This record gives sequence, C-alpha cells and structure tokens, in this order.
Amino acid sequence: MQSTRLLGKDQQTGTAKPNVIFAEFAVPPKPLAVPGAIDIDELVAELESQSPENAHAIAQGRQWVAETFYADRPSIAQLRLKNGWSQAELAKRAETSQSYIARLELGQTDPQMSTARKIADALGVSIEVFAQALEAEVKA
Repeated sequence: MQSTRLLGKDQQTGTAKPNVIFAEFAVPPKPLAVPGAIDIDELVAELESQSPENAHAIAQGRQWVAETFYADRPSIAQLRLKNGWSQAELAKRAETSQSYIARLELGQTDPQMSTARKIADALGVSIEVFAQALEAEVKA
C-alpha cells in the first residue's frame, strides 16, 4: 500500500512551512524458493567441502572461466578466478565480506586504500595492477 502526504502549514501557528512530500512504499516479499531447488552457491560450497579433489576441480573450473571469458579484460573477478577462488574465499583472505567483494566486482563501491591493499595482497598483485582491474570494473 502506498500513501503520499503533502505537509504545509504549521497547524498550531498557521505559519507556512516548506512543503515536504512523504511517501511510503510497500516492499514486495522475497519470492519463495522453488520447491526442491538448490542454491548454486550453496551447492558449490557443499561440493568443495566434501573432498580436496572436489575443491581442486572447482578451482580449476574457475581458472578456466578466467582464461576463457575474462582473458581480454582485466578485472577483480578475473584476478580472483585466476586463483581459482570464490568471492567468499577472496573475502576471507582479505578479511572482508563476500558481499563487499561482489559490490567491488560490480563497480558499486570504491574501496579505501587499506582495503585495496589487503585485497591486492590476497590476490598476490601490486596495488597498481589492482587499481587497473578496479578501474575496469567501474567502466564496465
């Protein structure tokens, strides 16, 4: 349900006040999961945790994705995938959150220098390489 109100004069003094528009919007509920569906991130994490062989195979798959789909454009995702890491793994190594890495890869956040250094160190690249990759994310 949406409601909008326009507030004007002070009811007690009758003096004019700046008009303020106040609107309320209902937030749609989160869609229900399809019965029997499995979240892909949860599935990959489960498979990785089952054995070192699975973890190694998934890491190789991520490296293949980096080489196949990201070879022509440097990006944070490419640097991460070249290491065979998930966003969660990079976040753990850089002492930040997976959601922060996701926003960074989408070009939605500008990291502080201290955070940029942590992520560059975790990726094993110079701050200059990280900055170039970050710039590519912002332009995308």
